[in-house]
Amino acid sequence: MKQLDKILLGHNPLFGVDHLSQERGNAKDQKFENRSALAEVLRYAHSKGVKAMMMSTHPRAKVVLDIIANDPVLKDDFTIYPLLPYIVKYVRQSNEKGMFNVLTELLSQAGAGASLSMLMTGMTGLASGNLYKMAKILIDIEMLPFKGHKLGAVFMHDALVDLALGLGCDEGFDIFREHIEKKYNVPGGLITKNVPMLRERLDSRGWNDYLIMAAFNPTGFYMNPSLESTIKEVQRPGMNFIPMSVMAAGAIRPEQAFEFIGKFPEIKSVVVGMSRKDHIDQTVELINKYIP
Repeated sequence: MKQLDKILLGHNPLFGVDHLSQERGNAKDQKFENRSALAEVLRYAHSKGVKAMMMSTHPRAKVVLDIIANDPVLKDDFTIYPLLPYIVKYVRQSNEKGMFNVLTELLSQAGAGASLSMLMTGMTGLASGNLYKMAKILIDIEMLPFKGHKLGAVFMHDALVDLALGLGCDEGFDIFREHIEKKYNVPGGLITKNVPMLRERLDSRGWNDYLIMAAFNPTGFYMNPSLESTIKEVQRPGMNFIPMSVMAAGAIRPEQAFEFIGKFPEIKSVVVGMSRKDHIDQTVELINKYIP
């Protein structure tokens, strides 16, 4: 697998997401409605060596992507790691507009010729019952906002991954990885809240050298079935692992979080949300201290 960026800027703070405090999340959401505030964080993070970002297709993603595309430094030196799909968007907008209108709106981003081609391919797949073809079209629709940007890897959202695990729809992982790696020429990764179960399923399907992202912190926050079983899987060969939720949504100190991660030489990359200059300074310093 190709070398991935060591530090991925997490999107949650920039999109107003806080897993422990709705009040803090709302405050961040209001702050980053300001385009200049978003641009300032991205440019400052880049100046400190953070040259990659994890990003879902949240409504604010277009603003962030526009900032990157129009910045003379960022546009050539900033890598995006898309997270698909942004499920809340489909639920909310389909209730407001209807799913057909949501998909039509997304397709419009591809241009008239490309959107017509994708629509016809999707309709053909639907009519023939070819779920494989339909899945690829849905992936391509989600990837439209990232067209023209430098990509590092593309991840399937944990809500979808863990639902597929629960329903036994493991073939979907094959479809996702194969399509991402063949069409976009980057790794197709999976996010989960149950690393041991996912690894068991992927190993049974013959996967090797695959990419997984999951929560990893000394408290066991968002880690199932346990901290101990997840640690064993991180240490077992065959998986490239990127930790997230490393500070357990702010429940532990940064020093404690990165000292813990530094105990695992298998870990080469980490995703972490940063939205203030002092936080960026401290986080980058600690990551470089504990992750070679």
